[in-house]
Amino acid sequence: MTRLALALVLGAVACGGGQRGPVVDVDRDAPPHAEAAAPSQVPAAASPAAPDGAVATPAVAPVAPPTPPAPPPPPSPNAATLAKLEWPATTRSFALRRDAHAYAGPDLKSDVLGKIVAGTRLPVADAVDGDKRCEMWLAAAPRGWVCARHAKPSAEEPKATALPAVPPGRLVPQDYYSIDKGALRYEDAEAVRAGTPLPEPKHKSSYMVTRDEEPVEIDGTDYVKTSVGWVAATDVTKFRPSTFAGIDLVATPPPAWPFAWVYAADRKKVVARTAAEKKAPKGATFEHRALVPVLEERDGFVRVADGQWIDRKSLRVARTRGRPTIADAHTKWIDLDRDEQVMIAYDGDTPVFATLFSSGRRKNDTPPAIYRIRSKSSLTKMSAEEQESAFYEVSEVPWATRFRSGLYFHAAYWHDRFGHVNSHGCVNLSALDAKWVYDWTDPVMPAGWSELEVPVEGAMVVRVYDARHVDPPVFDYVKEAEERVKIRKREERLKRKRLAAEAEAAAVAPPAAPSP
Repeated sequence: MTRLALALVLGAVACGGGQRGPVVDVDRDAPPHAEAAAPSQVPAAASPAAPDGAVATPAVAPVAPPTPPAPPPPPSPNAATLAKLEWPATTRSFALRRDAHAYAGPDLKSDVLGKIVAGTRLPVADAVDGDKRCEMWLAAAPRGWVCARHAKPSAEEPKATALPAVPPGRLVPQDYYSIDKGALRYEDAEAVRAGTPLPEPKHKSSYMVTRDEEPVEIDGTDYVKTSVGWVAATDVTKFRPSTFAGIDLVATPPPAWPFAWVYAADRKKVVARTAAEKKAPKGATFEHRALVPVLEERDGFVRVADGQWIDRKSLRVARTRGRPTIADAHTKWIDLDRDEQVMIAYDGDTPVFATLFSSGRRKNDTPPAIYRIRSKSSLTKMSAEEQESAFYEVSEVPWATRFRSGLYFHAAYWHDRFGHVNSHGCVNLSALDAKWVYDWTDPVMPAGWSELEVPVEGAMVVRVYDARHVDPPVFDYVKEAEERVKIRKREERLKRKRLAAEAEAAAVAPPAAPSP
């Protein structure tokens, strides 16, 4: 099996598989945007406890956008390369005709570094001869090689766009929708008129999709084209991503160490008690996700201020820990506490960022272990494996940072339960936090690239732990690669069986009436 094939095997699993995003003009250094009605904010230290009956709310400070340095002038095209490719003297860059993989060396057998999207214009640098499979290779910025058959000369200056592109005033790259349970999906407008819906992979199927904005009227009913088929416009519901964001621990130190987020089961408010007793008089009221210091713990309560005790179950406590002793590890690393659903990112021994996440609903969904950052995808499709009893498909998930086959940090625009288990195994983050992880983790995704592979050696560590697994084992990526080959074969076999059953059922089933 080639390295490219193995990379694809490792990515195409329940919580992953790569897809590129569109090339749109935006600046990577632009600040993250919230929806128009909710400006981006990061909680600062909590306000002092309010008087009895009042509401204690966290103070907030707007995120200050960094000042980007002036870009260097584009390099002059390599004259020898222009002559070798017989490109015009007016050539200023080469543009990719299609998405193209970047390789570590000018050889299809070398390691895949990532994928560069169609339309990206790169500087004309070195060119070397290849073989029959790729006769000429071009050096790609900032690193790697692409096959010259995917390139064409351009008279325009080099230009690469940071992906995924987020429109101004938005939290996420585009609008996302859910398809209502039981809604019929159609391949195209003709299938709608014929009443021949697409089959469902499983009895219980759910979809989170992108869609065309303009509906099309068919026989008196409006339909929208989604990433999984045509659906009646009344059967799709728009998601509103969470505006929650974690804490920059350097710019905005927490109220104390340890500290905690208040977590209200109804995501509204939590009422404190004046003593560490359930029947003690009511104290101050704290907003959901307010930041509070952890001053003392007693009898299932935590004192967060004088005379203010909060039920321990209503707090998500952040505590620092020493970094794992792992050879050749990157100085940056991330700690994930499954019990608290708290993430802390470190640079060396210094905590720099903390937030709430949502891990797998079942304990074995996000297994404790010491992992490494393995890849990044600007947008990726996530779906259930064939062996799962229910089916789900999430068409485009932004800012996906993989640390194990099928397990990613990624934006979860479909819920706001961060601080509570809620995923199929991935580490669900708010849009702002997923982008932070994506941008902060090394190596940085180059502009114009939609996928980036990360070698194990020297990669950043991700430790997933809980009270029962305080010092989890180091994950075995060699064994994982062997197992994924077997899983891929099993998945292909089960998919062929399912598709055959669907085709047989479609051949005998009468046409279904389109959704009203």
